[in-house]
Amino acid sequence: MRERRRLMKLLVATLLVGAGLAIVLCLSWALTRGSASASNGLACSVRANSCVGGEVEVFRMSSTGNAHAAAASDPTFTQLVCCGGVTGLGTSCSGTYDTVLRLSKVDYNAHVQATGSYPTEVCLSAGTAVVQCMFASSCPGYACLATASGADNAHVADCNGVDDYATKLCCFAGAALPTPVPVGGIAELPEASGSSGPNYVVLAGLAAAVVAALGAGAWYARRRWGR
Repeated sequence: MRERRRLMKLLVATLLVGAGLAIVLCLSWALTRGSASASNGLACSVRANSCVGGEVEVFRMSSTGNAHAAAASDPTFTQLVCCGGVTGLGTSCSGTYDTVLRLSKVDYNAHVQATGSYPTEVCLSAGTAVVQCMFASSCPGYACLATASGADNAHVADCNGVDDYATKLCCFAGAALPTPVPVGGIAELPEASGSSGPNYVVLAGLAAAVVAALGAGAWYARRRWGR
């Protein structure tokens, strides 16, 4: 009888340890597959005269504050919005891309808008990565390219925290969009694959399965050795 009790305690302890390890592994898997997997390697800054190696020139500004904008192809302005840090990053308006902003004209002294009828589209592309840009009040998990006086007929400034405008031009390029998304976004966000919500449902299901297995093991132990 004493030996049976010892074996029963050992079985229950083994089941408890196994269940704990399973829950830890499930939690780690869910978090890795969820919002924590979203990685924004995109880094942007305003540079004078030229971008550094590995960066692409997205558009130009007349100065770092209260500025007009121009397309990257226009040589007039010397303040360049440069982005890098993502493989395959470019400014193509085809394939996998999103619109950063629209310009009222291609050359200097243009105003900007988020969406609308301005003829010149400024884009950011990144090969097979997810690309998302928007005008928003903050950029959590996104890179800030510039700030704007509004969403239409706007001037621009940099993102250095000095004399910035309240509206930010936020962009993301990576495997999956982060959570939470920028606040006050004007552009509509697509549903991100691998978002955190469905993974917590999976985690709950796996945890329930572990608990059920633990209960079944304990019941079997009582039936087998508890007589």
